[in-house]
Amino acid sequence: GNGDGEGRGGESDPLYDEAVRIVTESRRASVSGVQRRLRIGYNRAARLVEEMESAGVVGPLQSNGSREVIAPPPP
Repeated sequence: GNGDGEGRGGESDPLYDEAVRIVTESRRASVSGVQRRLRIGYNRAARLVEEMESAGVVGPLQSNGSREVIAPPPP
């Protein structure tokens, strides 16, 4: 990157906000869940979940393969 590691650059997926809503409302941060709800490919869904981890929406991948959802659902 060009030193812009903070926040949402122009690279952000247009489905990011929708993915955050799905994860925070269901309290389940699973790539397959995001993939199914948004009808997108695995790689794109995985990238969205990783973006959420960077943003502090979800926690890191745990040994059991799940992530903790940290952020509250949007109002």
